[in-house]
Amino acid sequence: ALGAVFPPGMQHIMALAMNQAKKPDPSNSREEYRSRVAQVIPAEVRMFSGCKDAQTSADVSSSAGFSLPADAGPGGAGGACTNAMLEVINRNPSTTWKDLLADMRVVLATKRFEQVPQLSASKEMSLSTPFALKKSGQGRTRALFIGINYVGHSPGELRGCHNDVEKMKRFVLKQGFDEANMKFLLDDGKNIVPNKVEVLTALKWLVQGAKEGDSLFMHYSGHGGQLRDDTGDEADGFDETLVPLDYQTKGQIRDDDLLKELVLPLPEGVLLTVVMDCCHSGSILDLPYEFTATEANMQAGAPIALKPNSSFNMEALIKAAMAMYEMYKKGAGSAEILQQGMRMVQQV
Repeated sequence: ALGAVFPPGMQHIMALAMNQAKKPDPSNSREEYRSRVAQVIPAEVRMFSGCKDAQTSADVSSSAGFSLPADAGPGGAGGACTNAMLEVINRNPSTTWKDLLADMRVVLATKRFEQVPQLSASKEMSLSTPFALKKSGQGRTRALFIGINYVGHSPGELRGCHNDVEKMKRFVLKQGFDEANMKFLLDDGKNIVPNKVEVLTALKWLVQGAKEGDSLFMHYSGHGGQLRDDTGDEADGFDETLVPLDYQTKGQIRDDDLLKELVLPLPEGVLLTVVMDCCHSGSILDLPYEFTATEANMQAGAPIALKPNSSFNMEALIKAAMAMYEMYKKGAGSAEILQQGMRMVQQV
């Protein structure tokens, strides 16, 4: 009976919270796993990260060595992942996901970077299809860019994150995104300050009101970190984090929070693409499918496909859904639930 009055777009969250949705398990058959994942994460979410969880991501002193178009944006310092990605797409605008990963790996290795690009997703997808950020049709676009140089922080100051944002903005505009629906967080004294509150507020803005046919994009360039898992839901014992400007006083943003703010609120038919140019970012959204562009995975003849993520964090999904459900039971509507900070509840 409750299900009949759930706020629009939140039926999947409520079903999960009430344990009506079956729990995905990578050991299930492929079809069963796919079906169960779709019950709990109906939107199409894809995350491109510059490295695996255990790796660091480089901030290069000069992007001049990357083959970028003349109108790509400012030179100088920049993130290795962002610049490698844009170089590959500049050389071949119709590149496939598979070739983008493979060519990025070559670019990074040629420049003596050890980081390995990784793709994770909420659904199975063909890596032989062309890389694209925007769905066909007339759906709305919305994009969020976060670049943090940690100006004045010693140690820890970066130099290339603002440049990364400008370059990625120009690229996303070419992909057909509306500049009027873009938001920028930079510690440059001109844009919204990327402190913890503002970052979380911007994440809510990105997904608020999303509906079938919409295309969303997020780019983060800054520090990424790892903290001891405080809920017991991480196989490796660590939460991956984004590091806001005021992390020393307000703390970091854990992967559990990103899951709640970016992934769970989105309804079916929405496309969200995320590019994380930071350390320890391989599984920062805890998505159920993954592919890492290692030499073994990319060798000729090997099957190139996303695989079920053996570390898929179902417990985090349940806790996030329960937090939303508790707000709903107390009378909150869907807009209020997605706008307010979602409290973590006791571990299921």
